[in-house]
Amino acid sequence: MFGAKPTGFTVPDEAPTAPVDRHDLCTDENSQKRLSLFAQHDLIIKIENTKLHVNKEQLMAESPVFEKMFTSDFKEKDKQEIELDGKDLNSFVDFLRCTLPGIDEKLADKTVHSVIPLADEYQTSNTLRKADEFLAEKSKVIGDKITSEQIITNILQAELYQLPSFLEESITIASRKSFDKFVKNPKFDEITSETRMKIALKRWSDIDAVLKSTGHLNHTSESVDFYKFYDQPVPSPSQLQSVSTVPSAVGFSFGGSQQRDLSVQLKPFMQTN
Repeated sequence: MFGAKPTGFTVPDEAPTAPVDRHDLCTDENSQKRLSLFAQHDLIIKIENTKLHVNKEQLMAESPVFEKMFTSDFKEKDKQEIELDGKDLNSFVDFLRCTLPGIDEKLADKTVHSVIPLADEYQTSNTLRKADEFLAEKSKVIGDKITSEQIITNILQAELYQLPSFLEESITIASRKSFDKFVKNPKFDEITSETRMKIALKRWSDIDAVLKSTGHLNHTSESVDFYKFYDQPVPSPSQLQSVSTVPSAVGFSFGGSQQRDLSVQLKPFMQTN
Protein backbone atom coordinates (compact mmCIF):
# COMPACT_ATOMS: atom_id res chain seq x y z
CA MET A 1 0.00 0.00 0.00
CA PHE A 2 1.27 3.41 -0.93
CA GLY A 3 2.82 5.20 2.04
CA ALA A 4 3.29 2.09 4.22
CA LYS A 5 6.60 1.64 5.98
CA PRO A 6 8.86 -1.17 4.69
CA THR A 7 9.13 -4.20 6.95
CA GLY A 8 11.97 -3.91 9.43
CA PHE A 9 12.35 -0.20 8.79
CA THR A 10 12.69 1.87 11.93
CA VAL A 11 12.53 5.61 12.13
CA PRO A 12 15.53 6.97 14.09
CA ASP A 13 14.80 9.09 17.05
CA GLU A 14 15.29 12.75 16.23
CA ALA A 15 16.53 15.23 18.73
CA PRO A 16 13.88 17.84 19.47
CA THR A 17 14.59 21.09 17.63
CA ALA A 18 14.45 24.37 19.43
CA PRO A 19 11.73 26.75 18.27
CA VAL A 20 12.95 29.23 15.68
CA ASP A 21 12.65 32.86 16.56
CA ARG A 22 11.83 34.55 13.26
CA HIS A 23 12.99 37.85 14.70
CA ASP A 24 16.53 36.49 15.08
CA LEU A 25 16.67 35.81 11.33
CA CYS A 26 16.40 39.52 10.64
CA THR A 27 19.10 40.85 12.95
CA ASP A 28 22.23 40.14 10.92
CA GLU A 29 23.57 42.73 8.51
CA ASN A 30 22.46 40.97 5.31
CA SER A 31 18.91 40.59 6.56
CA GLN A 32 18.81 44.21 7.60
CA LYS A 33 19.76 45.15 4.05
CA ARG A 34 16.96 42.96 2.72
CA LEU A 35 14.44 44.60 5.02
CA SER A 36 15.76 48.09 4.31
CA LEU A 37 14.15 47.94 0.88
CA PHE A 38 10.83 48.22 2.68
CA ALA A 39 11.82 51.09 4.97
CA GLN A 40 9.47 54.06 5.10
CA HIS A 41 10.09 56.56 2.33
CA ASP A 42 10.16 59.93 4.04
CA LEU A 43 12.14 62.01 1.55
CA ILE A 44 11.48 63.01 -2.05
CA ILE A 45 14.38 63.93 -4.35
CA LYS A 46 13.17 65.80 -7.40
CA ILE A 47 15.26 65.67 -10.58
CA GLU A 48 14.07 66.82 -14.00
CA ASN A 49 10.45 67.00 -12.74
CA THR A 50 10.63 63.37 -11.59
CA LYS A 51 10.18 62.50 -7.92
CA LEU A 52 12.34 59.79 -6.35
CA HIS A 53 11.08 58.45 -2.99
CA VAL A 54 13.86 57.39 -0.60
CA ASN A 55 14.52 56.85 3.08
CA LYS A 56 16.37 59.77 4.63
CA GLU A 57 18.16 57.71 7.30
CA GLN A 58 19.53 55.30 4.70
CA LEU A 59 20.77 58.16 2.56
CA MET A 60 22.45 59.83 5.54
CA ALA A 61 24.09 56.54 6.59
CA GLU A 62 25.76 56.17 3.18
CA SER A 63 26.61 59.80 2.45
CA PRO A 64 28.30 62.28 4.82
CA VAL A 65 27.17 65.04 2.45
CA PHE A 66 23.49 64.20 2.84
CA GLU A 67 24.03 63.68 6.57
CA LYS A 68 25.37 67.19 6.94
CA MET A 69 22.61 68.55 4.70
CA PHE A 70 19.90 67.16 6.99
CA THR A 71 21.55 67.67 10.39
CA SER A 72 23.28 71.04 10.06
CA ASP A 73 21.86 74.49 9.52
CA PHE A 74 20.98 74.09 5.85
CA LYS A 75 17.73 75.06 4.16
CA GLU A 76 17.08 71.38 3.31
CA LYS A 77 17.32 70.27 6.95
CA ASP A 78 13.60 69.89 7.69
CA LYS A 79 12.28 69.56 4.16
CA GLN A 80 10.51 66.44 2.99
CA GLU A 81 11.20 67.26 -0.66
CA ILE A 82 14.43 68.59 -2.15
CA GLU A 83 15.26 69.43 -5.75
CA LEU A 84 18.72 68.72 -7.19
CA ASP A 85 19.45 70.94 -10.16
CA GLY A 86 21.87 70.00 -12.92
CA LYS A 87 21.68 66.26 -12.26
CA ASP A 88 20.99 63.65 -14.93
CA LEU A 89 17.99 61.57 -13.86
CA ASN A 90 19.23 58.21 -15.19
CA SER A 91 22.70 58.67 -13.70
CA PHE A 92 21.28 59.59 -10.31
CA VAL A 93 18.93 56.61 -10.33
CA ASP A 94 21.88 54.33 -11.14
CA PHE A 95 23.81 55.97 -8.31
CA LEU A 96 20.99 55.35 -5.81
CA ARG A 97 20.50 51.75 -6.95
CA CYS A 98 24.23 51.05 -6.44
CA THR A 99 24.35 52.88 -3.10
CA LEU A 100 21.23 52.31 -1.05
CA PRO A 101 20.99 49.11 1.04
CA GLY A 102 18.40 46.58 0.02
CA ILE A 103 19.10 47.23 -3.67
CA ASP A 104 22.92 47.19 -3.78
CA GLU A 105 22.93 46.85 -7.57
CA LYS A 106 26.19 45.86 -9.25
CA LEU A 107 28.00 48.33 -11.48
CA ALA A 108 28.29 47.70 -15.20
CA ASP A 109 30.11 49.20 -18.19
CA LYS A 110 27.18 51.47 -19.01
CA THR A 111 26.79 52.82 -15.45
CA VAL A 112 30.19 52.91 -13.75
CA HIS A 113 31.54 56.10 -15.35
CA SER A 114 28.38 58.11 -14.66
CA VAL A 115 28.07 56.82 -11.09
CA ILE A 116 31.65 57.58 -10.04
CA PRO A 117 31.35 61.41 -10.15
CA LEU A 118 28.17 61.27 -8.05
CA ALA A 119 29.72 58.83 -5.59
CA ASP A 120 32.65 61.22 -5.25
CA GLU A 121 30.41 64.28 -4.89
CA TYR A 122 28.33 62.69 -2.14
CA GLN A 123 31.31 60.84 -0.60
CA THR A 124 29.68 57.41 -0.68
CA SER A 125 32.81 55.40 0.02
CA ASN A 126 31.17 52.00 -0.47
CA THR A 127 30.05 52.91 -3.99
CA LEU A 128 33.50 54.24 -4.86
CA ARG A 129 35.04 51.02 -3.58
CA LYS A 130 32.71 48.98 -5.78
CA ALA A 131 33.65 51.12 -8.79
CA ASP A 132 37.35 50.77 -8.00
CA GLU A 133 37.11 46.97 -7.82
CA PHE A 134 35.00 46.77 -10.99
CA LEU A 135 37.40 48.88 -13.09
CA ALA A 136 40.51 47.13 -11.71
CA GLU A 137 39.11 43.71 -12.57
CA LYS A 138 38.06 44.87 -16.04
CA SER A 139 41.58 46.22 -16.65
CA LYS A 140 43.08 42.86 -15.67
CA VAL A 141 40.85 41.07 -18.16
CA ILE A 142 41.62 43.41 -21.08
CA GLY A 143 45.28 43.97 -20.15
CA ASP A 144 47.66 45.05 -22.90
CA LYS A 145 44.85 45.42 -25.42
CA ILE A 146 44.07 48.76 -23.78
CA THR A 147 45.65 51.51 -25.88
CA SER A 148 48.14 54.05 -24.54
CA GLU A 149 45.57 56.80 -24.99
CA GLN A 150 42.94 54.89 -23.01
CA ILE A 151 45.32 53.87 -20.23
CA ILE A 152 46.29 57.52 -19.73
CA THR A 153 42.59 58.38 -19.46
CA ASN A 154 42.16 55.55 -16.94
CA ILE A 155 45.09 56.78 -14.85
CA LEU A 156 43.73 60.33 -14.77
CA GLN A 157 40.31 59.04 -13.71
CA ALA A 158 41.83 56.84 -11.00
CA GLU A 159 43.89 59.76 -9.67
CA LEU A 160 40.98 62.22 -9.74
CA TYR A 161 38.57 59.98 -7.83
CA GLN A 162 41.19 58.18 -5.71
CA LEU A 163 40.61 54.65 -6.98
CA PRO A 164 43.73 52.82 -5.71
CA SER A 165 43.20 49.33 -7.21
CA PHE A 166 42.25 50.75 -10.59
CA LEU A 167 45.30 53.02 -10.51
CA GLU A 168 47.67 50.19 -9.57
CA GLU A 169 46.43 47.97 -12.40
CA SER A 170 46.64 50.88 -14.85
CA ILE A 171 50.24 51.56 -13.78
CA THR A 172 51.12 47.92 -14.44
CA ILE A 173 49.68 48.09 -17.96
CA ALA A 174 51.24 51.50 -18.65
CA SER A 175 54.70 50.16 -17.73
CA ARG A 176 54.57 47.88 -20.78
CA LYS A 177 53.53 50.51 -23.31
CA SER A 178 55.62 51.99 -26.12
CA PHE A 179 57.65 54.82 -24.59
CA ASP A 180 57.29 57.19 -27.56
CA LYS A 181 53.56 56.68 -28.01
CA PHE A 182 52.93 56.98 -24.28
CA VAL A 183 54.96 60.08 -23.40
CA LYS A 184 54.07 61.96 -26.58
CA ASN A 185 50.38 61.80 -25.80
CA PRO A 186 49.14 65.37 -25.04
CA LYS A 187 47.57 64.20 -21.76
CA PHE A 188 50.72 62.50 -20.47
CA ASP A 189 51.83 65.65 -18.61
CA GLU A 190 48.53 65.66 -16.69
CA ILE A 191 49.57 62.47 -14.86
CA THR A 192 51.11 63.25 -11.48
CA SER A 193 54.87 62.97 -11.15
CA GLU A 194 54.39 60.33 -8.43
CA THR A 195 52.43 58.07 -10.77
CA ARG A 196 54.89 58.60 -13.63
CA MET A 197 57.69 57.56 -11.28
CA LYS A 198 55.78 54.42 -10.31
CA ILE A 199 55.33 53.52 -13.99
CA ALA A 200 59.06 53.93 -14.63
CA LEU A 201 60.06 51.92 -11.55
CA LYS A 202 57.60 49.15 -12.46
CA ARG A 203 59.10 48.86 -15.94
CA TRP A 204 62.64 48.89 -14.53
CA SER A 205 61.80 46.19 -12.01
CA ASP A 206 60.07 43.95 -14.57
CA ILE A 207 62.89 44.19 -17.12
CA ASP A 208 65.43 43.41 -14.39
CA ALA A 209 63.43 40.30 -13.55
CA VAL A 210 63.52 39.24 -17.22
CA LEU A 211 67.27 39.79 -17.45
CA LYS A 212 67.87 37.77 -14.30
CA SER A 213 65.66 34.90 -15.47
CA THR A 214 67.60 34.64 -18.75
CA GLY A 215 71.02 34.82 -17.11
CA HIS A 216 72.00 38.18 -18.55
CA LEU A 217 72.81 39.62 -15.14
CA ASN A 218 74.85 36.67 -13.92
CA HIS A 219 78.21 38.09 -14.95
CA THR A 220 80.58 39.76 -12.51
CA SER A 221 81.93 43.21 -13.23
CA GLU A 222 84.66 45.01 -11.36
CA SER A 223 83.54 47.89 -9.19
CA VAL A 224 85.37 51.18 -9.38
CA ASP A 225 85.18 54.07 -6.94
CA PHE A 226 84.26 57.04 -9.11
CA TYR A 227 86.26 59.50 -6.99
CA LYS A 228 89.36 57.32 -7.01
CA PHE A 229 89.26 56.50 -10.68
CA TYR A 230 92.47 58.44 -11.25
CA ASP A 231 94.31 55.80 -9.19
CA GLN A 232 93.38 53.09 -11.68
CA PRO A 233 95.96 52.12 -14.35
CA VAL A 234 95.18 53.50 -17.79
CA PRO A 235 94.70 50.66 -20.32
CA SER A 236 96.92 50.67 -23.41
CA PRO A 237 95.38 51.00 -26.91
CA SER A 238 96.05 47.31 -27.57
CA GLN A 239 94.18 46.37 -24.39
CA LEU A 240 91.24 48.51 -25.41
CA GLN A 241 91.09 46.86 -28.84
CA SER A 242 91.03 43.39 -27.29
CA VAL A 243 87.83 44.15 -25.34
CA SER A 244 84.61 43.85 -27.29
CA THR A 245 82.25 46.61 -26.25
CA VAL A 246 79.37 45.82 -28.58
CA PRO A 247 77.41 42.64 -27.72
CA SER A 248 75.50 40.83 -30.42
CA ALA A 249 71.83 41.74 -30.71
CA VAL A 250 70.62 38.25 -29.83
CA GLY A 251 72.20 35.75 -27.44
CA PHE A 252 75.07 38.00 -26.38
CA SER A 253 77.29 36.55 -23.67
CA PHE A 254 79.63 37.42 -20.87
CA GLY A 255 82.77 35.40 -20.30
CA GLY A 256 82.04 33.16 -23.27
CA SER A 257 78.76 31.70 -21.90
CA GLN A 258 75.82 31.80 -24.26
CA GLN A 259 72.58 33.24 -22.93
CA ARG A 260 69.01 32.69 -24.02
CA ASP A 261 67.22 34.90 -26.51
CA LEU A 262 65.62 37.91 -24.82
CA SER A 263 63.10 38.63 -27.55
CA VAL A 264 60.43 36.33 -26.10
CA GLN A 265 60.82 37.49 -22.49
CA LEU A 266 60.83 41.16 -23.46
CA LYS A 267 57.84 40.83 -25.80
CA PRO A 268 55.42 42.39 -23.26
CA PHE A 269 57.54 45.55 -23.34
CA MET A 270 57.33 45.85 -27.13
CA GLN A 271 53.76 47.15 -27.26
CA THR A 272 52.80 49.30 -30.23
CA ASN A 273 49.41 50.51 -28.99
